[in-house]
Amino acid sequence: MRIIFVLPICFFYMITNAQTGINPWEDPVHYQVNKENPHVTFMLFDNEKNVIADDYSKSPFYQSLNGVWKFVYVDKAVDRLKDFYSNDLDDSKWSNIPVPSNWEIKGFGIPIYTNIIYPFPKNPPFVGDDDPVGTYRRHFTIPENWDGKEIMLQFGSITGCAFVTVNGKQVGISKVSKCPAEFNITPYIKKGDNLLAVQVIRWHDGSYLEDQDFWRISGIERDVFLYALPKQSIWDFNVEAGLDNKYKNGLFNASINLRRFNGYKGEKASLNIELKDVDGRTVFNKKIKINPSNDSLQWIQMNGVIKNVQPWNGEHPYLYDMVISLTNPDGSTIFTSSKIGFRTIEIKDSQIMINGVPFIVHGTDRHEHDSVNGHVLDKASMVRDIQLMKEFNINAVRNSHYPNNPLWYKLCDQYGIYLVDEANVEIHGMGDLPGRFDTTVHPAYLPQWAPSIADRIHRAVKTNRNHPAVIIWSMGNECGNGQVFKDSYKWIKKEDPTRPVQFEQALENENTDIVCPMYPQMKYMKAYAASNKTRPFIMCEYAHAMGNSSGNFQEYWDVINSNKKMQGGFIWDWVDQGIQTTNKYGKTFFAYGGDLGGYDLHNDENFCANGLVAADRTPHPGLYEVKKVYQDIIFSDFDLSKKEIKVDNRFAFTNLNQYQFKWEVYKNGDVFKEGSFNIDLSPRSEKIISLPIPDLNEEAGTEYTLNVFSFIKEAQPLLDAGHEIAREQFLIKSQYFTKKE
Repeated sequence: MRIIFVLPICFFYMITNAQTGINPWEDPVHYQVNKENPHVTFMLFDNEKNVIADDYSKSPFYQSLNGVWKFVYVDKAVDRLKDFYSNDLDDSKWSNIPVPSNWEIKGFGIPIYTNIIYPFPKNPPFVGDDDPVGTYRRHFTIPENWDGKEIMLQFGSITGCAFVTVNGKQVGISKVSKCPAEFNITPYIKKGDNLLAVQVIRWHDGSYLEDQDFWRISGIERDVFLYALPKQSIWDFNVEAGLDNKYKNGLFNASINLRRFNGYKGEKASLNIELKDVDGRTVFNKKIKINPSNDSLQWIQMNGVIKNVQPWNGEHPYLYDMVISLTNPDGSTIFTSSKIGFRTIEIKDSQIMINGVPFIVHGTDRHEHDSVNGHVLDKASMVRDIQLMKEFNINAVRNSHYPNNPLWYKLCDQYGIYLVDEANVEIHGMGDLPGRFDTTVHPAYLPQWAPSIADRIHRAVKTNRNHPAVIIWSMGNECGNGQVFKDSYKWIKKEDPTRPVQFEQALENENTDIVCPMYPQMKYMKAYAASNKTRPFIMCEYAHAMGNSSGNFQEYWDVINSNKKMQGGFIWDWVDQGIQTTNKYGKTFFAYGGDLGGYDLHNDENFCANGLVAADRTPHPGLYEVKKVYQDIIFSDFDLSKKEIKVDNRFAFTNLNQYQFKWEVYKNGDVFKEGSFNIDLSPRSEKIISLPIPDLNEEAGTEYTLNVFSFIKEAQPLLDAGHEIAREQFLIKSQYFTKKE
């Protein structure tokens, strides 16, 4: 029934806009048409083995639409194909383009890099006449065993205002990028060949809300696929997997959403949830009967206690397999699953805590960027990022400034990276700090924009809420603090009371649980540390990593280490946003703003090259300074007379017996003596240990130094045995700089 009622609205909307002269891509009130409500990422399978493996290609209910599509590009919206959806249109001479991709990276139009200034005339909601359009078409066939099922079409992300059609009929409109756009296309499909046509307008009213500091590139940039659902199906599920007040037992609460479509026959069914540990042993199993219902949506609650549960944290990311199955009276069963981690996030005693333990945020901000493919990343690239972060003692990432590819969350769950998940809201070009902009024209302060902004926040939460790696929600970046953000803060706290919310634009106002400034002055940090204020202080951006940077980094951490509520921050940023290019001489270089045809357009030159790693993930020198300061094993207070050193274990959950230690005495730069040692030291504790250092004779012109190292004993995921995680150097005796008379 939902489709029957909404479809005429879609047609009426398009006709009305044509008659009134309002372009549908410049109308913030209508920020979407016919899109499905957001829900968690999932896929249905027909057996338990494949559902746990989480390989969508093994599902009989899944069909990928990735691959080569037909494509045509124009520079101005006025020149776009008006009948792009027509079944009679001949697209045989169109170009081919891979999906997913960004069309500018594939040679259509100009990639533009700008930090703050919009790449179109600033006059919300209008975007001007120079508005490129890309039109996509491809054919597909519905599998025969999908007969009688509901067919859903999902785009992982489309950057631009997308008009979606199937078989010449308008299906819907999506304007928000970096979030799934999903449509029920059951009424539009037919047996045999089907035509999917999508027209994407590059700039639109939603572009005012997507003013991030990155390359402005467009198109269908994440996976596209179809999936089939039975007439009664699992549709959504919210999982709260926390710990009891002693942080020992797991408290499991699941809400499963069943959806019923036209054609549902009102049959009984049974719903089952099973939790399995890493060895495949069942630790929880519960089944309930589902009676027939006329409700199109029904929420089912299931809960239980798992004794002596293995908790999840970033240092030891233990995951359970949750398998949900729905069985019909004929015995047919559909399965879906999610990997879940039991952990509790709290703010207590002025600190953010995980499982009752305060931890330090050794963070970085991260854009989704690939030096070859733009905003399209593959699994290998994501894993490489996590590996480098682990190698350099980074334990947290702020998804700046939008929800990421669904695979990123799964990998951070698996390998243990704490995430701040940020909604796709940045309005920087209209102003971001109080007193610096006109609230009568700023979208964050106008009621007609509020539903669009709130929708972006809701989608981030509803899509990614089951991931244990997500420990904090962020409502956006550099976007003002209008009423919509105060209302959205309250909505998040009600929708998901298990996580705190941070919002830099709130400063120290009521709609942020964490004080999270960007680039604060040292005097402000010192004043906050010395105050009796009770909110954790975690910088959302600091230590701008551009050029020969990251120097004086320890000074930040001297302040952070001065007070427990100072809990770290996120370095701006992770990767240089260079695009691999070959010049006319055949030399490869990384292009930045002004290159690739953008020289005569506004661009912010090399300001996109401010990462801790190069565009090809080569570490910059400054990253080694970050590794040193971010290390969780601190060596200090070396006493030569006693041959003792203090070791401070700042890990939250790891005993130092997991590491091998080594000392070396250097004489004038050469190894003089060396040895190894072990330490049994609990997390968040310190001790004095003795080192068997030889007696050293003072000799004129001789310098002695002591180097101490810590290495991983046994291989860990993504880290080899013997990888160095901490070091320190102490000057023992020196004659090199003795004053001469």
